[in-house]
Amino acid sequence: MLATLSAPALTLLFLGVVIGLGAALVWAFWEIEQVFKSQRSGNRLG
Repeated sequence: MLATLSAPALTLLFLGVVIGLGAALVWAFWEIEQVFKSQRSGNRLG
């Protein structure tokens, strides 16, 4: 199936995959940071 795609189509597919993975990593780090922030502020109050 991939052999039937042209070079520009493969490039766009590759860019889409890279951007999607990058966005997923940024989101995951953001969520982890939020969890640590809430734990730190909870520890200060308690």
